[in-house]
Amino acid sequence: METEEIWNQYGISDYHRLKYLGDDINEVLTIVLKNIKAGIGLFEVGETVRALYLNESFFECIGYTAEEYEQNLNNIFSTLHKDDIEGFRNCILEHAGKLEPIYDTVRGYRQNGNLGVFDIKGAPIENKISDSPIYLTVVSDVTDTMEKEQRIMELNRLNSQLSIQQERYKILEATARGLLFEYDPHQDTMIFSYNFPNNKKRKVIEHYKEYSRKSPLVHSNHIEAFRKALRDACRQEQEGDLEYLSTVSGGGYRWHLTHYKSMADAEGNILSVIGRIEDIHDEKMKREQLNRKADVDGLTNLYRKEVAFEKMQEFVTEAPELEFYFIVMDLDDFKQINDQYGHQYGDKILKKTAEVLIRLFGESSIIGRFGGDEFVILTKGMAYEEVNRLLDALREEVKFCAGIVAWRKEEDVRSTFDRADKAMYQVKAGKKNGSCFEA
Repeated sequence: METEEIWNQYGISDYHRLKYLGDDINEVLTIVLKNIKAGIGLFEVGETVRALYLNESFFECIGYTAEEYEQNLNNIFSTLHKDDIEGFRNCILEHAGKLEPIYDTVRGYRQNGNLGVFDIKGAPIENKISDSPIYLTVVSDVTDTMEKEQRIMELNRLNSQLSIQQERYKILEATARGLLFEYDPHQDTMIFSYNFPNNKKRKVIEHYKEYSRKSPLVHSNHIEAFRKALRDACRQEQEGDLEYLSTVSGGGYRWHLTHYKSMADAEGNILSVIGRIEDIHDEKMKREQLNRKADVDGLTNLYRKEVAFEKMQEFVTEAPELEFYFIVMDLDDFKQINDQYGHQYGDKILKKTAEVLIRLFGESSIIGRFGGDEFVILTKGMAYEEVNRLLDALREEVKFCAGIVAWRKEEDVRSTFDRADKAMYQVKAGKKNGSCFEA
């Protein structure tokens, strides 16, 4: 039979076709073992597993040189991850006694300490030296493959989670009454979804950071708190609420409550910030009106003593670099006015005084009724000359004694009051209808 006909008896992957190289099997093995990229080894299975032969690619695969691996030749378990040794040993013992093929995947440490993942496939061959089974084994480094598979699995899991979240968001968007938003920090894109009876529009704002700097969407008094909340939510996963004045629902600045939540991947990278914006303006106004009723004196509509002190302390704490003056004033001869004209007339004097104080000192000051005919005032960012001018203007409407002190840094409000009160009594002890200033 012709040689060509003999070859045709075998498939292209049949090892008999290696005879094309000649009859010398050693020549075939030499070429294969030298050039194959997988690790090839002969291992004897006894009480432990001993290496009888390892090709050069074996050492490249496991990350050792032949010299570095020398001490592990009689026990290949020594380089494996401790959690995988028992399982691999059981796999070998189960199949070696029956001379069955062995297949397992184990983790092992390279010489540099890095952990690798290796596929081990072994087939039994005849042992002509002893009775212990010998396995011709192929070792493949599958670390990159396993890592890629894990990344793919994680991405699939994450995509599944995101799909669920997106579906939830769609349901929320379809059913919730109000304004929903979703911010993509990587694209710097904000999407507003309006869900009102007469407004179902969707607004996409690209370059949102730049837009928010130029747009009056959030009131200037609250823009820093708003930006900080968004920055923090984009840095790490968190959930929170924020109240602020905004024009987002139209009709000028109104109070809004935003509930927001960061969406992150498995590694903690923020993918988006989603939330719901609710117009709470009417509720906020009612609440503040009730709070103000509890905070102010019913007759004069000025802050009660304790509330005034709290707000004064906050006033100074918020802007310690500014100039503050504390004033304690007491109306002259008020007891005699009550005795002569009655308490109703006296109340009119107190209300008139409060109205003039509000008109003169306005929003730049905290004004309170300390009790009876005594008032307290804290001015903010106002020079002493201006304070004195306003008190002179007040004196055209009513006669009073006043003690004025400059608020000292890190001084508490009660200590400041005591100094101003003493200054006022110096005036009362004299000719009245005057002021006393102490630095």
